[in-house]
Amino acid sequence: MRIVIIGGGPAGIEAARAAAPHADVTLVGDGLPGAWSPLAGRTWLAAAVAGERDLEAISARATRALEGWQARCAADLAALDVDLLPGRGRLDGSSAVLVEAADGSRSRLDADAVIIAAGATLALPSSLAPDGERVLAAEDLAGLRTLPARALVVGDGPIGFELCHTLSLLGTAVTWLVPEESPRSGVASEVDGYLTRLLERQGVRVSSNSRVTRLAARLDGVTAVTANGDRHGADVALLAFGRRPDLDAVGLPADKAAVDVYGQTKLHGVYLVGDALAPVAASVAQAQARAAALHAVRRSSEPADVHDIVLAFMEGPQAAKIGRLTTEGAAGSVTVSLADSLAAHVMDATDGFLTLAWDHGGRVAGAVAVAPRAAEILAPLAVARRAGLRIDELCAIFGPHPSVSELALIAARRA
Repeated sequence: MRIVIIGGGPAGIEAARAAAPHADVTLVGDGLPGAWSPLAGRTWLAAAVAGERDLEAISARATRALEGWQARCAADLAALDVDLLPGRGRLDGSSAVLVEAADGSRSRLDADAVIIAAGATLALPSSLAPDGERVLAAEDLAGLRTLPARALVVGDGPIGFELCHTLSLLGTAVTWLVPEESPRSGVASEVDGYLTRLLERQGVRVSSNSRVTRLAARLDGVTAVTANGDRHGADVALLAFGRRPDLDAVGLPADKAAVDVYGQTKLHGVYLVGDALAPVAASVAQAQARAAALHAVRRSSEPADVHDIVLAFMEGPQAAKIGRLTTEGAAGSVTVSLADSLAAHVMDATDGFLTLAWDHGGRVAGAVAVAPRAAEILAPLAVARRAGLRIDELCAIFGPHPSVSELALIAARRA
């Protein structure tokens, strides 16, 4: 059996790992596997939180992170006998993939199943297209060689929070042009106001109801024009926009793109997973990819269950969420301060919180946290939720002391 995977990001790699023990697998993607568009931005954010200010050193760190991860992914896949074929893959019917290499040459791969994990493209209006100099996409941050004195962040979502945080920590005067009444992460509304106030304390100026309709770049800077006629100037503008699937790029007709619970499209044997289906998070994409791959090789598999996956963004502090809170139907909740954990005092970082929610049966329903390593704090709750544990059962568990992972268990006992 031959499986062809289009895309070498987190979802494509996970699909290859799941299918490789049961089939001949070829992974088609640009360059080495392991490329992930947020990687450079996350590296810059981690460096800024750590107090680094040398842009050349930060850029070199991002490059090392990417190259090291790609080498590791390539070695792992090679050990599984996965064939790596550089190029751009495109469906040719439902049982073959056309691959165009960088030199323009083409080849055709027949397949018993095709898994499309090709990622997504930036969802940008043409009037706000990046030029690589004054108007930059979020991933272009890694290309900065000098730190701008003033920057505009245009857009919203987790990317907006992270860009503002990174630049303000590096010393740039940031104006955040938010299209709505207030910044919205789309991950957990319970943390949006908290993080917005944190950024404002760092000097970020939040301009609400500022929907940018045009960016005018000049040799010495850029001007953003909003729908209500306001004008904002800076040295650079960074675009905080999400992504959208590009089915045309992979040759999947839009009328065939509807998927079943395994990600299989209306073209039998063709699967759509991750950002190519609907951008959410890399962990969600990996779960979908594994379920699709095991289904494609006819192994016992359940559909991807993404309800117990921790979603996270930001760093220093990090924000994370799992499951449902009381605003989403949970029966009750309790909130504890990060200062309730001894580890927070050891780290001298007591500003944060965790909210734990339960359902009508007393089982863990969800949680949200803002803290250093918030995703790790919620990780035990992901297991508890999957196992259907009740809050009273969670009370009897004690984690390593002192550690931030204790906070979830402290919250259970407080409840």
